[in-house]
Amino acid sequence: MKNSIRELADTTQEDIRGASIGTQYGLQPVQFLKEVVDAAKKQLFFANFVRVIHAPKGVYEVVIPKRTAYEGRSGMTFDTAGADTSGGGLEGGSGAGSGPYANTIADITWTSLDNFSNVSVTPLPVLAGYEIRRHLMDTNIINMVEAAKEELSYAIGDRIDHLIATTIGDATSSTDAGLGVQSLYGGDATSDTELAAGDVITTDLVAKAARYLKDTTKHYRATAGTGGGYGAESTSSNPKNPWQNTPDDPFVLFIGPAQEETFRKDSQFVNAAEYGSNIVVQNGEIGQYLGIRIVVTTNVESVASGTSFTSGAPSPHGETSGSAATDITNCILMKPKAAVALVWGRDPEIKVFDWPTRDSVRIGLYCSYGVTVVHPDAIVTIGVADA
Repeated sequence: MKNSIRELADTTQEDIRGASIGTQYGLQPVQFLKEVVDAAKKQLFFANFVRVIHAPKGVYEVVIPKRTAYEGRSGMTFDTAGADTSGGGLEGGSGAGSGPYANTIADITWTSLDNFSNVSVTPLPVLAGYEIRRHLMDTNIINMVEAAKEELSYAIGDRIDHLIATTIGDATSSTDAGLGVQSLYGGDATSDTELAAGDVITTDLVAKAARYLKDTTKHYRATAGTGGGYGAESTSSNPKNPWQNTPDDPFVLFIGPAQEETFRKDSQFVNAAEYGSNIVVQNGEIGQYLGIRIVVTTNVESVASGTSFTSGAPSPHGETSGSAATDITNCILMKPKAAVALVWGRDPEIKVFDWPTRDSVRIGLYCSYGVTVVHPDAIVTIGVADA
């Protein structure tokens, strides 16, 4: 991707003749097919599920308000009639005076409304483009302008999907006091460096991760790294949001191809993964399990065996030393629209225009966007071995 208009203007693509077909003879006809045999494409996966916001024209920064958590019964102060009520008083209350209506003759204990916050996103310009010489276009059997437009559309989609995945991977970790991403590991591992062959994803791990999302109990790791942290797991006395799997924002588990293979060989998953309704199936979906939609994508973070982790290139969960003992993948279970927002400052636009000084045509892509994590506790990462 280019970072400025200048770079966009100077991008040149002239080699559109294809490979040499060797020596030709006049009496030996050659047929050229006009249909292009495409290379394999990735598709949008994460972007199909997250919250998408379009900033009005003229807006530089978008602020997204959020309720950090509902106060609930434990966060609210209730005034009650104390011992004069049945059972010795309502749960969590404090009495004033005497008699069954004592609380009505005392001042209310007012609770501070301080459970709101916000995240901000600054959509930044992203530009790219092709330049094609007019002569080469006029002497080519392929419609190069349409091919260039398709390339640009695909490239920006892939870039955005990858950005969403890495933004999730860099989200705030859960700590004893703070809300954040919770993490699980395959087998008995407690870190990426401990993952070994056989510590693969299982249906039990999926069920456990779903419980972590739904429960008010918050789990955190000894070390707060990216993607949920690592080390021994502890349970906090401070609650988290109890996320629910709802039709408008269902739980989605993003896995890699290796995890798909594991599930395809698991009869428990195969027997339960069929859709039972007319649900719209998104790119990469292979079914549902426990009401969780399963999506296969190569944009989840993965690490090859032997990769060394450093401060400049940490593991998916933030480890800065050691190395991967096997191929590993960081799977992501989340409530997508609550977890992540994609903000468009300018929707993608492709312009085709002549460039007479070079007798060429330029095909430019113009857009601006930003991605942010809104509720990190709506995410559970699952570090597993690929085999």
